[in-house]
Amino acid sequence: MNTHQTQQDDSVAVMLKKLSALWQQRAAVNQGPVHYADLEFDPAKHDFSASLLPFRDHEAWRTAPEELKSRCLSYAWGIYNLKTVYIECDVVTPACEDLIKVAPANSRNRGVIQDVMSEALLDEALHTRMSLLASNYIYAKRGLAPLEFTAFNLVQWRRAVLASCNAEWERRLTRFAMACASETLITDYLKTMAEDSGIQSVCHRTTKTHAMDEWSHSSVFSFVATDIVCGLSRRERSYLRAVISKTVEMFANNEMGAWSHVFSMLEFPHAADILADVGPENEIGVYTGSVQALIARIGLDAPELVSQGDVLEVVS
Repeated sequence: MNTHQTQQDDSVAVMLKKLSALWQQRAAVNQGPVHYADLEFDPAKHDFSASLLPFRDHEAWRTAPEELKSRCLSYAWGIYNLKTVYIECDVVTPACEDLIKVAPANSRNRGVIQDVMSEALLDEALHTRMSLLASNYIYAKRGLAPLEFTAFNLVQWRRAVLASCNAEWERRLTRFAMACASETLITDYLKTMAEDSGIQSVCHRTTKTHAMDEWSHSSVFSFVATDIVCGLSRRERSYLRAVISKTVEMFANNEMGAWSHVFSMLEFPHAADILADVGPENEIGVYTGSVQALIARIGLDAPELVSQGDVLEVVS
């Protein structure tokens, strides 16, 4: 092993150990259960940041009755939390389990990677529970029927890509790449609500707690990715980069299928116009910046690695 490789391995190990020590002090899972009953519920406050709605500037939304808009924002909270549950369970957890069961081949950081991934796995279980409790709390307070929806775009696309893989190394890198990108992207998404003290207290607190954990997770996944990339062939690196880049598009999807379901439940006026006018892609430019920074940070920014994006053109 050359000197540069040894120094990089040592640097990764040092940072992962620091993040693990921080996890013991900071992680929500170590702070005791969240008691939502202790938080004040204000019926006049919205349950979601309206600035995040993909149709926030549409005429049909702006002219809708305020009471109906308030219910939509409650369901926006439901969509966000249900999508979070699916991402935590179907995207991030399997990647954590992969690395806990089998650490990267030839890695000098096997033990610490398994350690930080097991910590992340505990966090993801708590985030799933937080999302369920927080969304059910709002449904109960507002007297709304819970949203039932399963066809989130990132999860469907993940299933399709995995089904199209021809080798185990592709499946394993697919699982890791999507989780790595998702953990980076979610910090951008959470930031708005985590800083919006004008929304419902339970919604603000839940997203703020989640955001603090995910900031750490994005660092953990990027350092683990740095370790993994060192042991990959050029073909594998190209594939990993392609999956990470494509995940932006799926993560940032407006989930208009879920909104179609909500509009139907609420009998929202001119819903068909909104669905026809609003496309699937939302704020992709913002997310692309974060993922490009990730790609550079983990050593996948070489021009020759941009070659396999076509393999990911899978329709879910």
